[in-house]
Amino acid sequence: MGSTMHGDRESETLAKGAELAVYQCGHGLLHLRVNRVTLTLKPEEFSRLATLVGEAHIRLGTREALRTCATH
Repeated sequence: MGSTMHGDRESETLAKGAELAVYQCGHGLLHLRVNRVTLTLKPEEFSRLATLVGEAHIRLGTREALRTCATH
């Protein structure tokens, strides 16, 4: 996506949307920005969070699909 300089270190934009973004700084940490809140994570923490959010997203989708089936 792109990179910017923060002080003497470069930061790479990994993903960016209107209110969400993920950056990796020159220290190797990942910065997850949601609106005005930024969560700084080690790569392995970010990976665990991504897995957890993915699992929750699947469960929500399954739950919604079951509700839709029940109403038809």
